[in-house]
Amino acid sequence: MPEVYRQIAGWDIGGAHVKLAFVANDLIKTFQWNCPLWKGLDELVSVLKLAVEVLPDLVSTHHVAMTGELVDIFSSHEDGVEKIIKVFTEVIGNKSNTLFFSSEGLLTIEQALEKPLDVASANWLASAKVLSQYQNNTIFIDVGSTTTDILHIDETSIVLNGMTDYERLISGELVYTGVVRSCVNTLCQEIPYQGHWVPLMAEMFATSADVYRVLEWLPDHADYGPTMDGQAKDKKSSMRRIARMIGRDYSPEESNDWVMACEYIAGQQMLMIEKKVVQILQAAPNVSSIVGAGVGAFLIKAMAERLFLNYMDYIDCILPSELSHDKTATDCAPAVALIFINNAA
Repeated sequence: MPEVYRQIAGWDIGGAHVKLAFVANDLIKTFQWNCPLWKGLDELVSVLKLAVEVLPDLVSTHHVAMTGELVDIFSSHEDGVEKIIKVFTEVIGNKSNTLFFSSEGLLTIEQALEKPLDVASANWLASAKVLSQYQNNTIFIDVGSTTTDILHIDETSIVLNGMTDYERLISGELVYTGVVRSCVNTLCQEIPYQGHWVPLMAEMFATSADVYRVLEWLPDHADYGPTMDGQAKDKKSSMRRIARMIGRDYSPEESNDWVMACEYIAGQQMLMIEKKVVQILQAAPNVSSIVGAGVGAFLIKAMAERLFLNYMDYIDCILPSELSHDKTATDCAPAVALIFINNAA
């Protein structure tokens, strides 16, 4: 492995989390912090100061992608990109060795400030560009805490039908659903309960993390933020929050009802993603595999089985043989990918 990769830290700055990846002792190490950026830029400053404490001395270059410019403290995408760049370079330093990932590749600070819309929400492209060097005729899916990216890699390149979030929402390559932060009433309109189909309340009582916690599918490290009611992250508490969605109180005797309801909700979320995957499959019969990433990779694996496609883990596909990785590396695919992207725009 080229020594230069040991000197690079990959960053993915989102609106809810900050993710960091670097190589240390032949291990890809990844870190993730809760960062509710909508509360103010001080949240990002605090997290970046924590990140500085774990960076090895060998790291001298920073490759940064972002989606945090979307949060509503910023007046526009451009405003968000510019302010995130300013905060990052002030806290992390190394301005001459900090590059921001864009639709055109890695940009210097000056270039990124000139083309902020090219930098905005491009983290998905970093993951796909690296994967396309190793896999073809595949569908890459990254299911995160909040959103899902779906990309087709054909025999030679990434098939792109949109670049901005707006364009990708239209094309279906961005599905605004995730396995932690999505409100339950965005996944379906009603749930089965004791022989009835019961409409869900238009309230934010429960999230997808509660659904997958009830089903015992959610990895322990997956949920970094607070719950909707500020209470515990355990199966019983999640059932209580799900019950509120139809105006019920939780009781242990009804636990099986809530498990069945959550199985239905999970199935509906999977169908939201599968709809785009099937569309790709019908137009690209040579696709034989799905490559999964993100904290919701468990959902992609289940989907691959349903569609009779081979499932591969993103990190296993791109990692040089001399490197190993920690258990959260797949959750941080864009940050990891940025380590291996050439230092050129």
